[in-house]
Amino acid sequence: MKLKAHISFLFLIVFFKANAQEIVLSQPFAAAQFLTPASVGNGVFDQRIQSNFRSQSIGGFNFAKTIVVGWDRKYNRSALEQSNYIGIGGQVISEQLMNGLLNTNHITVNSAYHLFLDGDDYSNLALGLGITYSQTTLDRSKLRFGDMYDLLGNLSGYPTAEVFLSNPSRFSANTGFLFTRHSNDTYLQLSANGFFFAKPDITNSPYNESPGMRSTLFMNLEKYFNVDYTYLIHGAFSNRNKESSYVVGGSVSLPIKYEFEHDRRLYLGCYYRFNNAIVPSVNIMMDSYIFGISYDIYNNDLTAAGIRSNSFELTFSKSFGKRKQELMRTLFD
Repeated sequence: MKLKAHISFLFLIVFFKANAQEIVLSQPFAAAQFLTPASVGNGVFDQRIQSNFRSQSIGGFNFAKTIVVGWDRKYNRSALEQSNYIGIGGQVISEQLMNGLLNTNHITVNSAYHLFLDGDDYSNLALGLGITYSQTTLDRSKLRFGDMYDLLGNLSGYPTAEVFLSNPSRFSANTGFLFTRHSNDTYLQLSANGFFFAKPDITNSPYNESPGMRSTLFMNLEKYFNVDYTYLIHGAFSNRNKESSYVVGGSVSLPIKYEFEHDRRLYLGCYYRFNNAIVPSVNIMMDSYIFGISYDIYNNDLTAAGIRSNSFELTFSKSFGKRKQELMRTLFD
C-alpha cells in the first residue's frame, strides 16, 4: 500500500507536468512524418504505412501509452519525363497517460514538394508543410480527490477540479526541409524543421505559457560495407523553450537474403538519449515489411530513487506498389 501511495503521488506530480512534455519515441526513424513533414513521398515504393506502439510503466503500473500511425505516398510521379513530384500523407498520434486519465490526440496532414538536384535522380530537396489538430480529454471519473467523498466514503457530488477545461484543442502548423541522397549503395538524409504542434492547455490558468516552436535537426545514414552488410546511423537534436534533447546511435545489418525486390536483413543496434536512457533495438526487414522492437534502460532519477521504470516500443511498416528505381532498400524507407 505504501508503494502504491508513493506511485499515486508521483502520478499526480507528473500529471501536472505532462502537458508540457514532448512526445518521445525510441525508434523515431520508423515514423518518418514524426521527424519531418518533408518526408512524405520518400522511399523507393509508391506508398507506405508506418506505425509505432510505445508503453511505459513505473513500479509495475502503466503510466503512458503512445500510438503513432502514418501513411504517405508519391502523388504525381507516374510520367517518366517528370522527375520532380509531390508527396502527400497523414499521421495520427494518440497518447494515453495514467491508464486513460489524460488522453491527447494529434491528427496531421502533410504535403511536400520534391525537387531533384541531379540527372540521375539520386539527390533531392524537399520542402514540407503540415497542419495539425490536437485535442486533449480528461476522464474526471478517474480524477478523485478527498473533497469528493463524504464521511462514509461515498461520492459527495461536490464539484472538484473545476480549473480543468472541457476537451481543449489546438490548431498548429509545421514545416521542414529535407535533403536526401539515395543511390544504389548509400542513403543519406539531412533535415531542419519547425514544429508548432503541442499538447493543448488543459487548465484555464492565466499563467499558461505558449509552447513555442520546437526546432529539430536530424541525420539518417545507411551505407553498404563488406559487400552485403550495412551500417546505419541516426542522430537528432530538438529544442523548445530552451529545453534541448539529443539522440545518437546506430545499427549493423546482417543479410538474411538479398535479391532485387527481396531485401531481407536483421538489424542489431543501440541508441542513446542523453541524460535519459540507453535503447538497444532489433529490426527485421522482410521484403516490403519492417518490424522492430526496442527497450529503454533508464539512467534518470526514478531509477536512482528505487522506483523501477521501463519502456518498450514496437514498430511496423508496410510498403506498397512497385519500386520506382533500382535503389538501395533501407530501414528509413
